[in-house]
Amino acid sequence: MQSLTYIQQSIFFFRQHLGTIAKIQLPFLIAINGLAQWFDIYSDDEQIAQQFAALSILNLTILPLYWSATIVYMQSVLEDRPLSAFQSLVVGMSRWRTLLLTFLLTGCAVFGGLMFLIVPGIFIGVRLAFADYICVVEKKSALQSLKQSWQDTDDYFWPLLQGLAILYIAIELINYPVVSFFQSMEDRQFIVELPILAALDLLSALITVFAFRMYCVMRDEIRPAKPIARSSAQADNYSEHNNTTPNSKSTDKPDNSIDSDSSDGGGDD
Repeated sequence: MQSLTYIQQSIFFFRQHLGTIAKIQLPFLIAINGLAQWFDIYSDDEQIAQQFAALSILNLTILPLYWSATIVYMQSVLEDRPLSAFQSLVVGMSRWRTLLLTFLLTGCAVFGGLMFLIVPGIFIGVRLAFADYICVVEKKSALQSLKQSWQDTDDYFWPLLQGLAILYIAIELINYPVVSFFQSMEDRQFIVELPILAALDLLSALITVFAFRMYCVMRDEIRPAKPIARSSAQADNYSEHNNTTPNSKSTDKPDNSIDSDSSDGGGDD
């Protein structure tokens, strides 16, 4: 299964760059999870609905900031000039408004699809999976990003669906027992729960890494850039330590995608 190769590469990349990704995302994840846990443990039943509604709006507002910063960082790594967490956040801020609009439009489209027996919503979600990366890396508008993603994912639907489904189910299998255990405790400990739940949320960044990997493969095949010399660091970012056959199609794609990404320049505003 081709998607397993890309999952393996994504896990390797995630492990290699976990420190910086954590520096980008954890402050936001701790803040959001801290508020959520505080409301869940200490709020009255009458207030909790309003508080969680406000929290959802806050989460939607800051999500594009650390999401775009993560994309900017990944792109900078592929260009062999990795940015720091702070630099990635500064660059990512310039795409905050556009990415927020992209999120809202994608969410509306997926929600509309889910109203029709779930399957159309899943189909739409996968077809729009590249929109965030197109928005940040290629600096396109929200509508252009959605339209471009719909076109670009046509030949990559099944690898995307398989990979996203595998990662989502795996992460939920880790998440669900832990969350259920905490919620079943009579004497809940805020200080104990917060770091664990924030760390579990950080695992979701693996899905971002995988989708970005697929976006790089697509971009190399559909919109190849001028070939340039590849440094050993670029070659190692995704492809190293993966058990793939030399003649397989999936082995060729990762090397080419790294070549093309280096000349794109999308990670630096």
